[in-house]
Amino acid sequence: MRFSLENKVVFITGASAGIGRDCAKAFHRAGARIVAAARSLDKLKVLASECGTDRVLPVQLDVTVRSQREKAIEFARSRFGAIDVLLNNAGWACFGSVGKTPLEDVSRMVELNFIAAVDLARLVLPEMIARGNGQVVNISSVVGGQAIPRMTVYSATKAALWSFSTGLRMELRGTGVDVILVAPGSTRTGFFDAAGKIDTTARRIAKTQYPPERVARAIVRACNHRRREVVLTAEGKTILLIRRFSHRIADAIMLQVGKRAMPKI
Repeated sequence: MRFSLENKVVFITGASAGIGRDCAKAFHRAGARIVAAARSLDKLKVLASECGTDRVLPVQLDVTVRSQREKAIEFARSRFGAIDVLLNNAGWACFGSVGKTPLEDVSRMVELNFIAAVDLARLVLPEMIARGNGQVVNISSVVGGQAIPRMTVYSATKAALWSFSTGLRMELRGTGVDVILVAPGSTRTGFFDAAGKIDTTARRIAKTQYPPERVARAIVRACNHRRREVVLTAEGKTILLIRRFSHRIADAIMLQVGKRAMPKI
């Protein structure tokens, strides 16, 4: 059965820019009520004004702070009711070799890319299970399926999110709650500009980049059709297919991609 988004409450993290912002617009066009969460309240207010309705609720949230995660969910419930779809989109990367990446940057990636997503899922799952309906959508990455050097820790956090989605899906079997994993490839956003850089420069990884609005449309379709896993971009699908048959070849390809896209300083 299809999952209708009409009048559903969709909680989106990292909604002020990039994929999250375009997801807010795409889910809004699908008839959903949007809880747009991010650190920049001003950017969220602009998003709400562009959508032009009262179906977008801006919520200031630093997802690395647990008390803020709890308050944001409660505030959303007080305004819109129970959360129907949780979209864990917020993420951050620090480029560089593992040995030179500061531990505080490692901790930030783990907290933001993984722990926050797990905790937000824990906060909304009881009500979803109780009513037998809901979706948890986790935005991983192609590098979560095949790591790339100089993005090693980031790759690891996205791999953890992939495994979390798989295990959680099995735990929730029969409850009516979907767990959807989306793995975008190189997307045309400010991701590289916002990333930390330790001992490497950083350019786009792939020659072609998906526009974020196209990624957002794919995510909405995944929710409508209750897909389990969605890998975007031809390059992403190709490298993960190669990895199924030969880890050695996949590693060699990504080593060359890493050298080209992220040369050492």
